[in-house]
Formats: sequence, structure tokens, C-alpha cells
Amino acid sequence: VTGDAAVNVEPDRVRLLVGVESRNAALLAAKSENDASTKKVIAAARALNIAAGDIQTDYMQVDMSYDNGGTVIEYYKVTKDILILLRNVQQFVGLLSRLLLAGANHVYDVEFSTSELRKHRDTARALAIKAAQEKAADLAKAAGLRVVGAPLAVSSYSYGGGASYRRWHSLGYGQSQNVMQNAGSSSDGIGAEGTVALGKISVTAAVSMSFQLQP
Repeated sequence: VTGDAAVNVEPDRVRLLVGVESRNAALLAAKSENDASTKKVIAAARALNIAAGDIQTDYMQVDMSYDNGGTVIEYYKVTKDILILLRNVQQFVGLLSRLLLAGANHVYDVEFSTSELRKHRDTARALAIKAAQEKAADLAKAAGLRVVGAPLAVSSYSYGGGASYRRWHSLGYGQSQNVMQNAGSSSDGIGAEGTVALGKISVTAAVSMSFQLQP
């Protein structure tokens, strides 16, 4: 038998990937403008007491755009991407506004996660095991049999969730027993300034168990 479970938890971390793009007909001017804007974006993040180790230049690119004829360079494009780990989700809206005002002109990705992923996975796995045990007993009873002794084999074949918003669903193996649990919450799930609904993320686990049956 198989069993899977999900624990829904509020995120307490945000990974934000933004980009700074500068365009100029002169390559060095484009680079200088991009460097200046990137420094302002990093300073805006640091102003919210985000540690230097949680701010990383993730990607850099220099590209050229040609005119319609394809023979003359119209402008150079310099891009830097900055990855920021925010450990206080209530600062998210304020941080995003500061970054845009400082010069970030691309928002590529926003990823909500939990810092207690291992704890929630352990909880989900325990629930999945309980679900599998209950299903084994139910199936055996329906077939006029009974479960004998401890499980002959136990394996955990899937973990998921905890990285971003997603809808929890059955893994689709047909004979699975599903459990969902909401972890405790100290807030109403609404982010800073009331413009971002943090919601919850699902941390999931699935197990497979074998039992001996007798009449």
C-alpha cells in the first residue's frame, strides 16, 4: 500500500530575483550606467538590514541590438541579475518597491519557502505512514483478512513542496491514502501593507509499505 500526506505551512523566506538592464549607444556608457544602478539596488537591499551574504549577483550579460538593416549597432544592452534572500517576509513589499525605485527594471522570479523544511517533511512523512497503515487495515478488513505483525518493508519514494507556491494534489498512484494538515499560524496570511497574500505552501511526503495478511 501507499500513503501520502501534505502539511500546509506559512512561508517565512522569500527569494527574489531582479534584473538591472541598461541601454546606450556607447558600450562603456551602458556598462557605467548599469554599474551605478546595480550599486543602488544592492544598497537598497542592504538598507533593510539584509546581510551581504544574502545578496548575490546571479547573472551578467552584454548584448548588441542592430538597426533594421542588421549592419549597424543601434545600442548596447548590459544586464545584471541580483538574487536576494529575504528572511523576513513582512518586508517583501517594501523591499520590492525600494529595488524598483533604485533601478531594478526586471522582476524575474519570486519564490516563497520555509526555513523549517526538514521538520515539516518529517511531520508529513509520519502522517503518510499512518495513512498507509490505516489503509492496509481497511483493505484487509474489506477482503476478509487481517494484517499480521509489523510491516515487512517500508520505503519513502517522494518528497515535495516547500520551495514555492503550489497546489497540493494526490500523486496519482491510484491506491494511495491522502492526508492534509494545516500547521499553526500566527497571522492571517496577508503580507506587509496588505498587498501580498502569502497563503501557504505544501510540504509533502509519500511512503510505500508492505504487510503480511492472514485470514
